[in-house]
Amino acid sequence: MVDTEARFRNGCEQLRWLARPWPDEIGSSLRMTKRQFFTPRGCTAIALALVAVGCSSELSTPVANRDLQALEADYVAYGMLSFITARGVREGRVEADTAYVYEETSTAMLRQMSIVFYDEFGNENATVTGDFGDWNQETNRMVARGDVVLLIHEDSSQIQSPEIYYDPGLERIWSDSLTTRTMSDGAVSTGTAFESDMAFENITIANMRGGARRVF
Repeated sequence: MVDTEARFRNGCEQLRWLARPWPDEIGSSLRMTKRQFFTPRGCTAIALALVAVGCSSELSTPVANRDLQALEADYVAYGMLSFITARGVREGRVEADTAYVYEETSTAMLRQMSIVFYDEFGNENATVTGDFGDWNQETNRMVARGDVVLLIHEDSSQIQSPEIYYDPGLERIWSDSLTTRTMSDGAVSTGTAFESDMAFENITIANMRGGARRVF
């Protein structure tokens, strides 16, 4: 118990350093609409909560894990808003309730995230929502996990999967997991995976309904 308290006292010292003023922009594209950091008082609360975890089996481990992630991150942002750009063209918008940012790896861990994709004319053409995910800020590669839904705006169809990947370099979005597509008229197709171009004109579902691979 003493070692645990000492560890979190050291963590508090790190968070005091993190709580100093930060620039409005981090890197070339990251912009925070609202920033909030754990203060020393908040850090004390975290330490007490995690010490309690060690003393009581009634508290769940995931709560402690989320707090430890916050301690390990270079900084934590709430109400994050950022844009995906390529060759000077805005291709998407990323939002998250919480972002844990790790500068050394240029990675952000997102909680309650959404990605809005734009077409070549700057119009929104698809939205991905997920419970959590990862974003590489150098390559703009992303993965959304949890209860992930891809909404295609043009035909109001939806694709659901436990995880969905996006790679702007490949101009591709896909999942290697169980996939369900629901059309606007209620028709449902299922398969073991899917992939699409970013115009959502060529969507393929693998092993659809246990057999054929079809292009919509």
